[in-house]
Amino acid sequence: MAIEMINRHEGAMLGVAVGDALGAPLEFMSAKEIRRKHGTVREMLGGGWLSVEPGEVTDDTQMTLAVAEGIAADGDNPYQMVGANFLRWFRTHPKDVGGCCAAVLSRMSRSDTLHLADWHKAAESHDKASNGGTAGNGALMRAVYPALYYQPDKAQEVAANIAQMTHWHDHSTKTVQRYTAAINTIVHTPTMSAKEAKETAERIMADVREMLPAGRVEPTGYCVSSLLCAMNAIRDTDSFEDALVAAVNMGGDADTIGAITGGLAGAIYGSNGIPLRWVNRLENAPNRKTVQLFHQSEGATQQGGANTLAIRLLDLAHTAFSHSFHENYFG
Repeated sequence: MAIEMINRHEGAMLGVAVGDALGAPLEFMSAKEIRRKHGTVREMLGGGWLSVEPGEVTDDTQMTLAVAEGIAADGDNPYQMVGANFLRWFRTHPKDVGGCCAAVLSRMSRSDTLHLADWHKAAESHDKASNGGTAGNGALMRAVYPALYYQPDKAQEVAANIAQMTHWHDHSTKTVQRYTAAINTIVHTPTMSAKEAKETAERIMADVREMLPAGRVEPTGYCVSSLLCAMNAIRDTDSFEDALVAAVNMGGDADTIGAITGGLAGAIYGSNGIPLRWVNRLENAPNRKTVQLFHQSEGATQQGGANTLAIRLLDLAHTAFSHSFHENYFG
């Protein structure tokens, strides 16, 4: 039982990174452009508008790490640490920062306080100034760790609070909470088969489908569309690899949809279901710098030729499992 729970915790964390890296060079391309240039993408490429190296992750994984490291450092009250991590990352001038995140982080970088209420005030202010422009997927892409670390109610509470640090819109909050609830239920139900896990995710997130008017789901940056693309890719396939290939080859916001799909599909199929060639392909040089930025311990990330990012994601998955297992059985 515990082994399967660990497998699913690991899968969710690794899934975000491999989904992000697989989709990154395809971002902003249409499905037709991808087919014309690459055929069906099943391997990690370089290039794209961000000029990524093959296997390089983007803000999706970087902000997921910022959240995870903050929670791992202080799970009882993680918000100040998470906020500090966001700003530490933002000040490195990363390749890509979503517009909503950039606006709020820029404002908070000029602030002397980092309390949750201050973040929420900044996000609410930006939502009003942008006419409800905080319904993007920038909070959803980083939401996996609260689902792994906490018990159900606390997981949704923390996930929503962290989402609202940058994205105030109700649609963002709702998609984050449903995504969190689905992953939380799946990883903490080790007897659930992959088929049952997919059905569980569909049931928990059924009302998300009602949030989008009838019509084709497009791979846009709108949080509801992004989550539905991920759900469709998982629903219509029977493996982690096929789900992720389906997701990123839609194009559009391919890295974020890949990361969202990877987190959920990783929980469903576990780390054993993730192709090892993808994990091994994660590019080490920039990813090592990302891990060092949040982990604040260079020695802990120097593992010879091993992949730094994969090691840290697995470490964080085990930390989350240990905490949730203790809370569930001894708390």
